[in-house]
Amino acid sequence: MRLKTFLATYLLFLCIMFTSLSVVSVYLMNSQTAMLKENGVRDYHSIAATLAKDIAVLYGRNADFTSMDIAESVNSLVDGYIRYYRRFGVDISVSEMTEINGDTVDSEISLIQQEAGHFIHITGTLPEPFEHYRFEYHLDVTSDIKNTQNIQNLLLLFVIAFSVVAAIGLHFILSAIFKPLVIVADTSRKIAGGQYGERLNIKGKNELSSMASSFNRMAEEIEKQIRDLEDETVAKQQFVDNFAHEIRTPLTSIYGYAEYMQKAPLDEPEIIESAQFIMDEANQMKNIANSLLELATLRNYSPVKAAISVRRLFDDAARSLEKTLKERRVRLVCRDNAGVILGQEDLIKSLLMNLCHNALKSCAPDAGEIRLTAETRGEKTIISVADNGCGIPRESISKVTEPFYRVDKARSREQGGAGLGLTLCGQIAEAHDAEMTIESAAGMGTTVKITFTNS
Repeated sequence: MRLKTFLATYLLFLCIMFTSLSVVSVYLMNSQTAMLKENGVRDYHSIAATLAKDIAVLYGRNADFTSMDIAESVNSLVDGYIRYYRRFGVDISVSEMTEINGDTVDSEISLIQQEAGHFIHITGTLPEPFEHYRFEYHLDVTSDIKNTQNIQNLLLLFVIAFSVVAAIGLHFILSAIFKPLVIVADTSRKIAGGQYGERLNIKGKNELSSMASSFNRMAEEIEKQIRDLEDETVAKQQFVDNFAHEIRTPLTSIYGYAEYMQKAPLDEPEIIESAQFIMDEANQMKNIANSLLELATLRNYSPVKAAISVRRLFDDAARSLEKTLKERRVRLVCRDNAGVILGQEDLIKSLLMNLCHNALKSCAPDAGEIRLTAETRGEKTIISVADNGCGIPRESISKVTEPFYRVDKARSREQGGAGLGLTLCGQIAEAHDAEMTIESAAGMGTTVKITFTNS
């Protein structure tokens, strides 16, 4: 780009310069020629008038002479003129014309170029009454023409030298102009090569600095998008790996019990027990499939919101958990200070039940307690599910919403968990434009808060 711009600009500059030089050279030569012709004509008329006066004087003095004597006198006079003016580079000649038609003969002027040089040649007649004498004027202007040509050559040398200087100057000017573009190109190549942290450093308050600022914003957005894609790719691969691992465990159990039933001689109680194991593992796979289907359904889903009574939500949760709470001897405490929230009731119930089940699993039998609370703070309503269970290590809190992630993998499988409960809760909260936060520490219990906006 820079080379093309340099060549185009320089060629245009040369065309203008040499065209201007040609015009100036032609003008100088024409002006010089016109001036030389004008001077030659003036000198021609001056010599012709002086010569005519001298011939008239000669005729007056030699009135009694014969025509032959007069002709010799005129020739002698002309020879004197020739010798005198030859010293000034002027050759003249006078000849008597044998036929005169009475018409006035205008002088003819021309610039003649010969091997010897350049000459101005003027042909005419002497003034009256000597128009029968033909007068020729021959002026050598070789030195004047050469001086003009020397000026033209000097102009040409000056233009050539100036063109070289202009080429060097143009090179540096274009280098300064294109330097930011070269920086942009280099930075773009680095970004294209994977160096997404590269940025432009062009200072000033002009179009290039504005372009650099826009470029940096674009690079930052590209870097952010690439980072997000990389994180998403890692998350998807991790999801696939975890899903394959989760499915492999129940499939292995199902295959093992089915092979055992096929090959081993079993009595009826053993067959029933093996079938129950197969049904339990199949049910685990069903739960995983249902959870994945619900996650897929919630993606980009816009819930139909309506006013929901928080008290009814808590009562429904208590009835659903009543049997499990009695079996594990865990206490449930509900406190509602909110009244209503806006949301899709079935999704909010699913969210609340998932949080309660997670809390129930983490509580120890006979000493566990789950607290459901709701309160309104300004334009926000906060529903909390807290327990006094085993808690979550601080380093694992940011990961518990990832699909199939388990803090205690062995205990979660024994209790039938698929590692998707908190992931579903996060998706439901996000669909309702709510914020889910988790506060926990190992051995200190867990509190999950869902913050809804009352609008």
